[in-house]
Amino acid sequence: MVTEAQYEESSDLGNVLDADGAFTTSWLREKSVVPVPVGAQVDPALARRITAGTRAVGASHLLTTNLAETPRVTSRLPVDADWTGLRPPCLLRTPDAQGAVLFPENGYALIAGTAAFMSSAVGEGTDTARARFGRYAHNLQDRHPSLLSVAAAHPPGHKAWSCADEVDRASAAAQQLALLDAFTEENCGAPEFARGWWEARRASQANGERIQGALGDLFDEVFMILEDYSVDPGLAEPGDLDDAGLQTAVTAAWGTFRRREADRTGQ
Repeated sequence: MVTEAQYEESSDLGNVLDADGAFTTSWLREKSVVPVPVGAQVDPALARRITAGTRAVGASHLLTTNLAETPRVTSRLPVDADWTGLRPPCLLRTPDAQGAVLFPENGYALIAGTAAFMSSAVGEGTDTARARFGRYAHNLQDRHPSLLSVAAAHPPGHKAWSCADEVDRASAAAQQLALLDAFTEENCGAPEFARGWWEARRASQANGERIQGALGDLFDEVFMILEDYSVDPGLAEPGDLDDAGLQTAVTAAWGTFRRREADRTGQ
């Protein structure tokens, strides 16, 4: 593992962790926290998350502190270091404290940080990661019962929607459904639909909204259709859809979904 010279613990550690070794309430303000599975040491999956989050906020290195040592000593590790092999209890954080990874014990780590840090460190979205951790904790409850309390402390903020009638009307996913309805009814143009869809999709991901089942399949299909469409005709590539082609493809996908919804509800 690549390391640089060690130095005494910097005073900012107390701003991130409290006396009990948990993230401080003040530091967590306007940040989110996600538990992720990890074994007895940092593995490649967690290492990739650490590197991605660190780079996303423009940090060239991380500060790592072994929380078992007295006095605690902090090391500087470059962003391209090999993070694997670090053992708990330890804390890794960016110099400006935009992001941190707390690895308190075998079985899990807590990734926390600003939206910029989390969007790269937890690319699947906060709620998706939390839901996956909940399943992981349930599967390992006989061997690691403490994981259940960690999962309970960090539940998904949104339930997973699989049908249109389940979607929260105030959500970004509801905006996507409204756009589909408007576009297929010819109440908005192709460029307007494409721009609105991408904007709502980014908002949905940022909000941690989870889409699955038939609705997830529909959104995935529309995503793939839009990949072959350019809002700016001057940037279109050979074989890309034009406005009419986009409407035909989206209308077909939306129509198939609506028919399946009708069959499901008997309407």
